[in-house]
Amino acid sequence: MLSTKAADVSDAARSESDAEIGMGAVENVHSGMMKRDLSRRHINMIGLAGMIGTGLFLASGNALATAGPAGALIGYLVMSFLTASVALTCGELSAFLPVSGGFVRHAARFIQPSLGAATGWNYWYMMAVTGPAELSAAATLINFWSPGVSPAVWYTIFIIVIVMVNFCGVRVYGESEVFFSMIKILLIIGLIIAGIVVDCGGGPNHEYIGFRYWRDPGPFNTYLVEGTTGRFLGFFSTLISAAYAFCNIQVTALAGAETKNPRKLIPDAMKMTFWRIIVFYVISIFIVGLLVPSDDPNLGNSTGTAQQSPFVIAFEKAGIAVLPSVINAALITSAFSCGSAVIFLASRVLHGLAEEGHAPKIFLKVNRWGSPWIAVSVSLVGLPLVYLSLGSNSSVAFGWFVNIATIAALIAWIIIEVTFLRFYYACKAQGISRDRLPYKSPFQPYMAWFTLLLLCLITLFSGYVVFIYGQWNVNSFLTYYIGIPIFLVLWAISWFILRDRIISLRQIDLSEIEVIERERESKPEEKKLPWYRVLI
Repeated sequence: MLSTKAADVSDAARSESDAEIGMGAVENVHSGMMKRDLSRRHINMIGLAGMIGTGLFLASGNALATAGPAGALIGYLVMSFLTASVALTCGELSAFLPVSGGFVRHAARFIQPSLGAATGWNYWYMMAVTGPAELSAAATLINFWSPGVSPAVWYTIFIIVIVMVNFCGVRVYGESEVFFSMIKILLIIGLIIAGIVVDCGGGPNHEYIGFRYWRDPGPFNTYLVEGTTGRFLGFFSTLISAAYAFCNIQVTALAGAETKNPRKLIPDAMKMTFWRIIVFYVISIFIVGLLVPSDDPNLGNSTGTAQQSPFVIAFEKAGIAVLPSVINAALITSAFSCGSAVIFLASRVLHGLAEEGHAPKIFLKVNRWGSPWIAVSVSLVGLPLVYLSLGSNSSVAFGWFVNIATIAALIAWIIIEVTFLRFYYACKAQGISRDRLPYKSPFQPYMAWFTLLLLCLITLFSGYVVFIYGQWNVNSFLTYYIGIPIFLVLWAISWFILRDRIISLRQIDLSEIEVIERERESKPEEKKLPWYRVLI
């Protein structure tokens, strides 16, 4: 009897251990274990506002000036659809296989190991060049108040704090993101409400605006050429600029191995991405289009401070002078939050690559707080590039960084969609019903195919400007397109080292479905929380 009970206990423990490994626990004799310290509150707040940076507050003005209010709104709506589609497909993959490194390891398992390796390194260098750009923006914003202090001082302070946050474990990172996300959410909601009030004539000057600027100068602007073609080019340009603001929506999916109950929480957080996009981006760009004429000369004034924000332009026109300082303070937290987040993302991608054998095993080492400290250390090497902004050619250097990061992000999205389609058809080939999955995204596979097609077109035509007569420039051409050969070279090098082939649909390992069904049998179904408890 005792031996039977002992055997049962042993089997139960072994089953629990298998389930834990299946859900992304990361452990080996040398590295320790990454801790599942991200709760529903952390994941939801990171998914809702974690990667909202300065792009929404500052770059939206450029979109308005280029495309006009209607053109910018349509452009952001199209990119919002693509972003939501990528988020939902990424959520389905991560619910099925919640591992450190997220979509990078999914590509290795469902398409080809060498493609997964190339995707991981491509995403890692994207994060490495995004960090300095965000820190540079944060320091420039601080100069709004303290123009006499060298930006190098602020760079150093930001880097020290980011190092401390990322070495102290995922819980510290999660709590910091909850704090910063709340500030961003309150700022955006406040700006939207204030914008509606001003538009309806509730500002100090009591001037009713309505849709005045949609009539004059008009709903669409022409860009580079006149007529219908020029209006289309203005709209298309907003897709490219919005891509940088949207590019890191998969942040929660990369934390699968550090999330409690990831099969439930990650899809929930990714679904919230849709509402984040609609409320924060689409409504914001709509309000901006009501308040500021697209031919306002201040929209093209790239000061890098809150004065560049179309919200500030609108409120100053309405006679509200105090808002620039309020917006600037919130913008600093946004820039710093994104700078910290990209180090978190880059280190988790490196850790995931090491788990797949596509990076040195030393990146698996974890400190006592559960942070992959060597992966974090290597990911921090890009931050000192921010000191380049002290030179006279800083705008050129960081223009390159931003454009390279944008193309790298679009390539990552393309790989996510291809990975999902491979997973979808592998399930079909192996007779696995989608009803057995912990989460299934809607409108599939049609949504994934449509998203993949549009993303390929946007990537291939991202540098269309240089092909228009009189616009050719070698530096601009390289800025827009160098990301594509970089990815192809990474893929070729990975293939040369691994010498692998694309995995056939019937050979793709979908054994995780057995772990999912064991969990479903052993764990009671989670009660659905009321709406007001979702963020608590």
